[in-house]
Amino acid sequence: MRMLVLALSLAGLTAMPALAAEMEFAIVDADGSGLVSLEEASAAGWEWTDEEFAEADVDADGYLNEEEFTAVVAQ
Repeated sequence: MRMLVLALSLAGLTAMPALAAEMEFAIVDADGSGLVSLEEASAAGWEWTDEEFAEADVDADGYLNEEEFTAVVAQ
C-alpha cells in the first residue's frame, strides 16, 4: 500500500509543471483567443525579448499557441 501511495504521489509531482503551465497559459491569454501575443505575455509579467518570443513561436505566426507556450514555460 505504501508503494502505491508513493507511486501515485510521484506521478502527481511530475504532472504538476504541465498543469501549472496550462493554468498560466489561460491567465496570460487575456483575450481568450487560444493564442498569446508578446503584448499579452508582457502585460502578464513575462520578460521576453522579441528574439526570445520569435524563437518560441515555432510556427512563426506571431503568437504562441498553448503547446509553444508550455514548451517554453516547462524549460
